[in-house]
Amino acid sequence: MRLTIAASIMFLACIQPSLAEPCQEKFAQLLIHGNGPDPVTIRITSEPKGGKVSKNDFFFKATGHWMTVMTDPANQPITLAYNNKMYTSSDEGKSWKKIREMDSEQNRLDNIKNQQENAKTIRNAACGEEMLDGVPHDTVEADFDTVQQYKSSNHYKYWVNRETGWITKVTYASKSSGYESFTTQLLEKTPDLTLPMPE
Repeated sequence: MRLTIAASIMFLACIQPSLAEPCQEKFAQLLIHGNGPDPVTIRITSEPKGGKVSKNDFFFKATGHWMTVMTDPANQPITLAYNNKMYTSSDEGKSWKKIREMDSEQNRLDNIKNQQENAKTIRNAACGEEMLDGVPHDTVEADFDTVQQYKSSNHYKYWVNRETGWITKVTYASKSSGYESFTTQLLEKTPDLTLPMPE
């Protein structure tokens, strides 16, 4: 019996590298590209260690056109990006105040480049399957480091709808010098999303 168990362990140890490599590649693709450019609504819950839990909704229409609304605590200013400008509203979107100019396309490219660099540190990748709201999902998780200015160690886990390939849920556990947090994102494809377009 012990020989059988030992042989099984040795077999799993031998096949693990071949399983881990495609899983690691899959994680890298999710980290770098996410769900792609499709319009999406993301419900975000942030739980900083030792701090207050906060919630916000993030609405993405297209590159450079997105909006963030805090839901807990409520009655916070809304942030909107449109036409390479960032705005804020303190009256629930009735009026907008320009904060600054920005280069949305360059920001997108910089983010891809940064995640490509971060992906080089991926380790401990693991793939599995779970039911999420009664729907089969593939799970992909791994550890990696953020190597840019604000360095951190991270563990991300993705839930990917097996039929559509859509990332339905992501959790982020991040730790940096003096700060630790856990974030949950629930992602919903919203093709008919409309957002304000300040003049």
